[in-house]
Amino acid sequence: MKGLLSLTTRLSIMFGLTMLGIWILVSVLLLHTLGHHFDKQDDTEITGKLQLATNFLSAHIKSGAQDWSSLNRQLNDALLGHHSLYILILDPQGQVLADIHPPGSSQPGMTWVNGRRGLTPGSIENWRENGTVFRSVTEQLVPGSAGKQADLPPYFLVRATIDTSYHQHFINEIKNGLYWFTLGIGLISLFLGWLASRIGLKPLRELASVSKSVTASQLDQRLALDNAPSELYAPIQAFNTMLDRLEASFQRLSEFSSDIAHELRTPVNSLMMQTQVALTHPRDAEDYKEVLYANLETAERLARMIGEMLFLAKSEQGQLAMQREPLVLADELDELMEFFEPLASEQLVRLQRQGNANLLGDRSMLQRAFSNLLANAIRYTQAQGEVRIAIHSDSTGIIVEVANPGPAIPPEQWPRLFDRFYRADSARQSVTEGTGLGLAIAKAIITAHDGTLSVHSDERETCFTAHFARTNPSTATG
Repeated sequence: MKGLLSLTTRLSIMFGLTMLGIWILVSVLLLHTLGHHFDKQDDTEITGKLQLATNFLSAHIKSGAQDWSSLNRQLNDALLGHHSLYILILDPQGQVLADIHPPGSSQPGMTWVNGRRGLTPGSIENWRENGTVFRSVTEQLVPGSAGKQADLPPYFLVRATIDTSYHQHFINEIKNGLYWFTLGIGLISLFLGWLASRIGLKPLRELASVSKSVTASQLDQRLALDNAPSELYAPIQAFNTMLDRLEASFQRLSEFSSDIAHELRTPVNSLMMQTQVALTHPRDAEDYKEVLYANLETAERLARMIGEMLFLAKSEQGQLAMQREPLVLADELDELMEFFEPLASEQLVRLQRQGNANLLGDRSMLQRAFSNLLANAIRYTQAQGEVRIAIHSDSTGIIVEVANPGPAIPPEQWPRLFDRFYRADSARQSVTEGTGLGLAIAKAIITAHDGTLSVHSDERETCFTAHFARTNPSTATG
């Protein structure tokens, strides 16, 4: 099922949300810092004016004056030009002794000052009244001995209040600007995220484009690794490697189809020609019998080739049914050498074996694999030559070598020796009576036993090496 959102869209949204979250955090910190700054500034101003009012009150008390209106005039003159500052002086009974406020306004907070709550000395009050936020500080002044002589109250309450509307208006403007700026940042972040995702995911789009263009006849497409980001380097390299394998597989399949057509055409043409010749004119029973024997031999070769091809197909699909049992390799190979001794003697070739090891495997399959290797070695060994079979083991596993002297095979042809119907040169005859599948079957059987089959050829000899991993019973050399 196709996803609702493309990878580009998801990355764009994630990038935009990340940038937006960072900006919102910065905005919150900015507003908090501004609010804290203005609070400290207001506190400094309130404290200063409160101290000023307290000094005027102390001076008024020391002078012994009973006219509080003169104190009001003095404070008004001292606070002239402070349009957001309020001063309130009360006695313990809540009677207003001085009320300083800007023209056209009244002392704020009088509803709770005259109520039960009253003023609390040393406290900072914040409240909203008629849409305006006020901040105040209250201090208690004790007249001392001067107050007793003038028959004054035991203490006075002095409150300084400031209108924070200017600061709040500034913060509100900042908030409004940040709101629109945040909206713009969000849109820009989405666009930049989309743009970055489009550029960053370009190799993936190229990968999809190349994948669409890959067909059985067009396997030469590859993705460039030069400008690929490090995160996509491994997937692109794996994709290119996969195409290399596919191209090589299709090439081998094409060659195999051509080879099998060639291999089957010869016996089929032979059958047709022998039958046509036999039918050209009447013959006696012996002649027909010879033709039938020749056709039978050709049919058996075809059946053997088809059976071996089916065997290889099963091995490639992992469908080989094996019955593993402990085997003594020396005994198995000696039995094969005894079987091939007449063929070797006919070609004046000597057979020699050395070493021994125990192996857990399918007896019939392993005999088939080693018989193919042994027959191949005997066939290409010149007269008076010697085929050498060596069995030994090391820390990595069990090794069986089948070597014969002969002309060197070029290294570039070594991997292809195990391909079906492949011949190193046109003069070489195929193994197992001409089917051309002997080495391919040997490798399939050894691979099924968790082993590997390799070849090395030089001017001295050609050696096929079967290596079995150490997952078998203990080995013993002899």
